[in-house]
Amino acid sequence: MRIQYDPEGDILEIIFNEQFHLAEKRSIKLRDGIILFISKTQSVPVQLTLVNYKKAAQLPSIFFDGWNRLEKNEKRELLPIINSSSISAFLRFDPQTGYGHLSSPGMLDVFSEAV
Repeated sequence: MRIQYDPEGDILEIIFNEQFHLAEKRSIKLRDGIILFISKTQSVPVQLTLVNYKKAAQLPSIFFDGWNRLEKNEKRELLPIINSSSISAFLRFDPQTGYGHLSSPGMLDVFSEAV
């Protein structure tokens, strides 16, 4: 796993697997500024991009409207990925309502101390 933060753009990128990151992937826009990339060949998360991370981390609740716009079969395919420990370490949401939150709002503090 590799975590990159761009303070100027306030963008947090989590790359879960370098091998899959270099291969073909598809993107799922969970909402404006929160994009999940998954492998086209396997059902695994490849990257999670969080734009305006600091602002989003302070919100008590976020509506994942992109999730609600997905077709039922897409949701069924993505649900195990969304609920995986890799993704849930950074964000959690209720797939029924589409509401959730970032689960690691202190990630930047930990990251900045490690660098």
